[in-house]
Amino acid sequence: MDRTWKLAGKKLDETQLRTAGEAVAKSYEGVSVRVEKEDPEFITFFFSVPWDEDPESGSAEVEITVYALGRDGLIMCLEADAADNEAAQDDADQLAEDLAGQLHGEPIDV
Repeated sequence: MDRTWKLAGKKLDETQLRTAGEAVAKSYEGVSVRVEKEDPEFITFFFSVPWDEDPESGSAEVEITVYALGRDGLIMCLEADAADNEAAQDDADQLAEDLAGQLHGEPIDV
């Protein structure tokens, strides 16, 4: 299931977003994050989390994206079909909740 949060602000602040992602990753042992500005209108977090389900890599990738919607502001999305989000749902949900907390996000129904 996709989950969405409304974030404060109207524009992407790459430094603030990177800092928030790094803070979340540091709060868990073995978790790292890569933050990429893939487009002028969105930034994606790629969290690598320890995962026994994939013995080759030993990790799952959780993908969370922040979109700038112009005058409608910013939203953060955890999309079930992105990366390993569905397979690693518990980790994906927890990381998204923590990131939303760091960014003062409020859950919304879309």
